[in-house]
Amino acid sequence: MYSDVNNIMHRSLFFFIPAILLGISHAIGEERKELLSHPSSSLERYAFTLQDQQQQEPFESSLGSLYLQFNTSGLYPSLKDWKNQLHLSDGTHPSGTNVVFGAEAGWVINGYIQVNVGYEFLFTTKVSTIEATGDQINSSYFYGSVRGSIPVETIQNLSLFGGIDIGSLSATEVMENYYGQNINKIGSTTAYRLMFGAQYFLIDHWSLMVGAGYFSGQVKNITVDGQPWPKFTLDLSGPVLRFAVNYHIPLY
Repeated sequence: MYSDVNNIMHRSLFFFIPAILLGISHAIGEERKELLSHPSSSLERYAFTLQDQQQQEPFESSLGSLYLQFNTSGLYPSLKDWKNQLHLSDGTHPSGTNVVFGAEAGWVINGYIQVNVGYEFLFTTKVSTIEATGDQINSSYFYGSVRGSIPVETIQNLSLFGGIDIGSLSATEVMENYYGQNINKIGSTTAYRLMFGAQYFLIDHWSLMVGAGYFSGQVKNITVDGQPWPKFTLDLSGPVLRFAVNYHIPLY
């Protein structure tokens, strides 16, 4: 039975393949005639067809990939208690702006969903104040996040995204010669961040990302040498701006 079916399939291919080839040859011949008789219109048609195909085919890594990201951000936190305890030589308070460097590793799923883990190091500029010869806040943020994105139809390889990060924030205020003592104020909390932005694929393996959002992280349980430091909070909550470079490894 199997051999009979196999023979029928081979006979069918024997007739169908020449017919298909003949049809393709006839179509190519007609197309060549059209090209010779109307060269300008044919060339223009081919150019527009090629352009449409390129616009309809996004980079593979934008659809599904593993990626590694390096990012830098500016965080503009409240830090109300920290600012109020310190005075610069002109009588004003320090700004408390945080510089952030970080890295992420994640998975792009079907071009619409991203899941990842990341780590960031945050720090303020070291300042010299009336109360202390040196004061600086150093923090670390380890988080996981989920992002959703949608492509921009009018701009190839550009998408808009929104997402949320959830993780552990640890903060340390290093005070040098604070009224004659060196003090480290330490605390940790769960922090959240909402981010919105845009991602653009330059070439198949590389993309750029810019975003803006809000970081929520109030470190309330502050200790010094294991003892509580009452009525003091390192409030790192505030708006954030981010720039990132991503390297993608396409999955399909």
